[in-house]
Amino acid sequence: APRLRVNPFGVRLPPAADPAAEEPGTLLFFGTFTHAPNRDAALWLGREIMPALRRAAAGARLLIVGKAPPPEVRALAGADVEVVADAPSMRPHLQRASVVLAPVRTGGGMRMKVLRAMAARKAVVTTRLGAEGFTALDPDPPLALAETTEEIVAIASSLLADSGSRRSLAARARAFAERHHTPEAWAERLERVYAEAAEAQATPSAR
Repeated sequence: APRLRVNPFGVRLPPAADPAAEEPGTLLFFGTFTHAPNRDAALWLGREIMPALRRAAAGARLLIVGKAPPPEVRALAGADVEVVADAPSMRPHLQRASVVLAPVRTGGGMRMKVLRAMAARKAVVTTRLGAEGFTALDPDPPLALAETTEEIVAIASSLLADSGSRRSLAARARAFAERHHTPEAWAERLERVYAEAAEAQATPSAR
């Protein structure tokens, strides 16, 4: 453990989303559906979370965007659920979204979908598993955390109804990405690791 250093991913910052471009009530989930945790998250959203959101947040709409959605994900499409396959760019879909959902409950590692949404200045609702990796640099990353269908529905509907809270969370998410997850921040952390390793190599007693 004393020899372990963690350097979370960096991402080139996209243009910040324009709050005025949000479509009221629009929730977004995106990912590559060849990845099993994304299929599971989409099915949880479509089959359990969205039916409860219809009752809690009138006019809520779910947008599912990603590469190679299988038939069971495509079958979620309906009056208030839109499934977009193989979109050439995520930017217009992120612009539309009021809130990004990442209800991942399987798999591991840092979730790039969460980082991309934060970097785009979006409010993100995710699970503790979805927040994995972001606490390495800050114990309290600007993410709304929920574990159950009921918790996700309560937090998502609250954010949809409160533009001030939603945009405050989104702004803090963008600032977090700027501070910790740019390529420059990543490279600076890596250089510190190299410098520490070089110093330890030069000082036998430190090994």
